[in-house]
Formats: sequence, structure tokens, C-alpha cells
Amino acid sequence: MPRLLLVPALLLPMAFASAADYPIRPIRVVVPFVAGGGTDLLARLVAQRMGDLLGQQIVVDNRGGAASTLGTQIVAKAAPDGYTLGIFDTAFAINPSVTKNLPYDSVRDFAFIAIIATSPSLLVTHPGLKVRTLQELIALARRKPGEIKFASSGVGTSGHLTAQMFMTAAKVHLLHVPFKGAGASIVDVIGGHTDLTTVVPGSVAPHLKTGALLPLAITGKQPYHMLPDVPTFASQGLASVNPGAFRFLAAPAGVSAPVQKKLAGVMRTVLESADLRKRLADNGFDAELHTEAEARAYITQEMRKWQQAVKEAGL
Repeated sequence: MPRLLLVPALLLPMAFASAADYPIRPIRVVVPFVAGGGTDLLARLVAQRMGDLLGQQIVVDNRGGAASTLGTQIVAKAAPDGYTLGIFDTAFAINPSVTKNLPYDSVRDFAFIAIIATSPSLLVTHPGLKVRTLQELIALARRKPGEIKFASSGVGTSGHLTAQMFMTAAKVHLLHVPFKGAGASIVDVIGGHTDLTTVVPGSVAPHLKTGALLPLAITGKQPYHMLPDVPTFASQGLASVNPGAFRFLAAPAGVSAPVQKKLAGVMRTVLESADLRKRLADNGFDAELHTEAEARAYITQEMRKWQQAVKEAGL
């Protein structure tokens, strides 16, 4: 019996040494969307800085599809060693309410490392639709019910639900066209194949400057610092169209406390950088760090909020 008890005791120093040395090889960060969208943009902004602090390369791995559940499942099923992480967004909180039989448990299968940033949603169109204000869009949609096409990054995503909120509040009907990611939906609207989409402001900043995309409204209670001339939905009589968006870093459940603490500390250092905070702001993100227990409470609250939104949208 004493000999058996010595085995785990001998292994403990090795486990702690491993955590202290972490990481000893590159880390994969799964983004459950195709390249080009807001979550992908944020991941690439923070990944290099995380890698510099950890002394290892951070590889961003885009795994889009199934409203982000494919990439999210990869993280849930990965070894909890800290070498597979995920940067997820609001879709994570929505999916339990819109997808039956998720291949993971949104609460039990993840360690929530840190909330990274929040951002508003911007409604944009292309010049060919010939509307310049939200009221013009509503008037056109009422004249042509079901003809105006609304692109989203997938069924049940925050973009899809935002469109549902808008349709309910404005009493209009739009045709939903889902894509496998925000990047694809943006390209399609620019090409005039679909007419509207909601995006993170920074992901379309160059297209706003060239006029390839036109802003119609933005979520939030006040004008957004990046686009002060774009009116909010609330200021145009649609206060119920006000979904928030957030991005966070997660690991598979079971990752050791020392590794989780190290990742949280690195993320805190990354977000304390004035340069990065400016880069995030320039791209439509507001850095907002909540770590560990705070992150779990925040995400659980978001799940409840979106569950109510899904119910009201009839999804």
C-alpha cells in the first residue's frame, strides 16, 4: 500500500513543473468562423501579443460552419492541456437556445479564461439599394415585403437574431440569407447580391470610407465613438433592437488551474497595453476584461438574455 501511495506523490512535481514551463510548443486558437469577420479580426489582434508574452507562436485556426458549433466542438473535445484554445463570440451564448442536441455542454465543457472585448452591431447596406436612412429602408421593406435580402453569418447567429429583432420592431419582412461567416456575408453585400448585414464596425471600416457600404444604424444607447454620425436604433424609435456582442477566450474544461491562471494573466497584460486598446477601438471593439469567475458569470447571464431574445423572435 505505501508503494502505491508514492506513485501519485512522485508524479505531482512533474505535473507542477509542466504547468510552470507552459507553453513548450505552439498553441492553437480555434476561431469558429471563416476568416474575415469580427471575431477573426480580434483573434489576430491579440494572438501575436499573447505569443510574444508566452514565448511561443499562437496559430489562429479558422473552423467555420454550423453557426460556430463545429469549431466550438473542436475546443470542447480537445485535450485540456492549454495547447488548444478558442476565441468565441456571442453565438456561443445563443446556440444553446437555437440548436437541439449540441455536441458539447456550453457550461460544463469549457474553462472560461477571460472576456476580451465588447462591441456594437452596425447595420450596413450597399449603394445599389438606394436607401440612405433606416426610415427609408423600412419604407422600402414595407413596399416590397420579403424582397430585401438580409445576409448573416449563419442561422441562429447574433446577426440573424438582430435581423429578427429589427423585423419585429419595424414590422417588416426581410429574406434571410445565411452564410458560413461574417466575412462571406460582407463580400456578398458589397457585391449587391444581398442587401443588408450587421457587422462589427471595424471589420468594414475601409468599405465605409470608400462608400462600398453605407451605415444605417448601430446598436447601443449612445452614438458610437468610431461612427459618431451614425444614429442608433434607439434614437430612431427602435430601442428594442439593442443586442450586445462580446468575445472571450476559453479552454477545454479540466485545464489545470496554473495554466488557466497563466493564460488569464497574459490576457490581462495584453489588454492593459494602450497600443492594443487603441487598435481594438479603431476596429470597433471596446476592451473589457473579465477573468475566470467573472467571465463564467457574464457568459451565463448572456445565455439567459439570448434565450429570451430567441423566444421573442419565435426561433
